[in-house]
Amino acid sequence: MRKVAVLFGGKSCENEISVLTGVFVLNLIDREKFDPVPIYLHTDGGMYTSPKMTDLSVFRERRFSSFDRVFFEGGALYAFGEKKRKLKRLCVIDCALNCCHGGLGEGGGVSALMALNGIPLASPDLTASGVFMDKSLTKVVLRGLGIPTVEYIRANEKDYEKRGAFLMRSIESKLKYPVVIKPAHLGSSIGISLAKNEEEARRAIEAAFELDTRVIVEKYLAEKRDINCAAYTLGGEIFVSEPEEAFGTGIYSFEDKYVKRTSDGGKQGNGGRIEGELREKIRAYTKTVYKRMNLCGAVRMDFLVSGKQVYLCEVNTVPGSLAYYLFCERVSDAKNFFSDLLEDAIRVQKEQEKKLLTTGILNSVRLRNK
Repeated sequence: MRKVAVLFGGKSCENEISVLTGVFVLNLIDREKFDPVPIYLHTDGGMYTSPKMTDLSVFRERRFSSFDRVFFEGGALYAFGEKKRKLKRLCVIDCALNCCHGGLGEGGGVSALMALNGIPLASPDLTASGVFMDKSLTKVVLRGLGIPTVEYIRANEKDYEKRGAFLMRSIESKLKYPVVIKPAHLGSSIGISLAKNEEEARRAIEAAFELDTRVIVEKYLAEKRDINCAAYTLGGEIFVSEPEEAFGTGIYSFEDKYVKRTSDGGKQGNGGRIEGELREKIRAYTKTVYKRMNLCGAVRMDFLVSGKQVYLCEVNTVPGSLAYYLFCERVSDAKNFFSDLLEDAIRVQKEQEKKLLTTGILNSVRLRNK
């Protein structure tokens, strides 16, 4: 039975959201094909494992003291023994699935850790993860690909401390109020605010700097729709989901995504189908970014539609619940979806292992006799 490391949690404001995704995935992986190994990245920086982690109550009650603290080495998972004097090899990991939202978990840390250990990862690599974790870099990439994105201003904390008045003038002259303000490196709509005037903008920016060192200020589109679309690869072919309109009014908030979604039974969108030219444009943009950035695994892209104009706002390399709901009609269908992601990652890794790692240059270098 192939061992699959499911990594979730992390040192991030999105830790608890990541727990929801991780536990969801752990309970839906096909046990006839894979043996899931939960790896929780604690906010203390350690990694822990326990078979009990398929139960959400473990995380509500924060019961970690009895769990194994673990680390990866050479593709295997090891646990620290009693008083950390002995090491215990738990298993060799055959594949991994990244369920971390935010922080280094989503921003490339997990990708790098798996790459260093030669473990196939059914999620995007280090480069893409790092780029798309930063909303300002995402804007740069999208513009390079010729894909429209909402007009914005980037603000760094240190610059704001020195030239805050200049930023306020730039917002007024370049974007006009109202504007949307959000931390550059956070997801799940954490820290996002709508500011209708300079006073509100100043408060929102300073609140966002409590969460991040970089802030994005975007032009607010009053008559807009929030649309999600996702893609994944299987056997070298890119599959793109049907676009889905998200709930929420004004800005799509943390409460819209998680609190209201929980209270209405877990619905992700309004059920309305996106048709015609709008559908084709959104799916084409999704496929372009996925292909040109060499993405893998399930990646969700968040669009805004205003009139006939489509803007791509964010690329989520570790989307909530791994965006299964954009591909599966029923929750039970997620079992096969996750299997496809894992098996494709293993296939890709085998192909990469055939590539040369050495040039032989050292054999041609003559050494002087001492």
